[in-house]
Amino acid sequence: MVAVTNPTRVRVSTGSGRVEVVAEPGRHEVWASTGDVDDVDGQLTISAGSGRVRVLVPEGTDVVVGTTSGRVAIRGRVGDASVLATSGAITIDDAASVDARTRSGKIIVGRVAGVCRASTGSGKVQIDACTGAQITVSSGRVIVHGVDGPVEAHTTSGRIDLELLAAHDVHAETVSGRIAVSLPSGVRAHVVESSALERPPDADCVVVARSTSGRVSVTNR
Repeated sequence: MVAVTNPTRVRVSTGSGRVEVVAEPGRHEVWASTGDVDDVDGQLTISAGSGRVRVLVPEGTDVVVGTTSGRVAIRGRVGDASVLATSGAITIDDAASVDARTRSGKIIVGRVAGVCRASTGSGKVQIDACTGAQITVSSGRVIVHGVDGPVEAHTTSGRIDLELLAAHDVHAETVSGRIAVSLPSGVRAHVVESSALERPPDADCVVVARSTSGRVSVTNR
């Protein structure tokens, strides 16, 4: 089915089944493989029960996905991307900002122009590039490459690996697992186990890193 032209935002809501949203350059209309469509002031809502849903949207469209059970994949370059799932893996290729949450399942994110927020009860979180990150994982590994902004990463059980592109503050904490923070050459980090009241004059950034059971490593590359 073909829906509204050049929507400001597209919402996809399903009970169960895989959701795939593909942003295509040059596209002006929204196409959905199934579901009921509701258009209110340029904001399009696609509601489907169960089964696979595939949606094509114009490049740069804001996308919101809510599903009870099933994988969610957002392909191409979108605007703000928000995904809420009870269970299932989440994959987002390229977005202006990301807010991805699932109770069970991995979260894999490519490039984020702004801040990436990710939360999962059980599963790995991996981000290739972003401008700041806020990550919470109950059980699973956290990997953030190429972050150019402050980072907060918390996990109960799992390793945390962070690679910063410039001097930014970091707060990383795990109960069981290793923490590794990689900083650019020449960046001077003040490393502590709890939040410092003020930044030392000779420090470019503050790294708060604490692991109850595991090694903490802060290095320059």
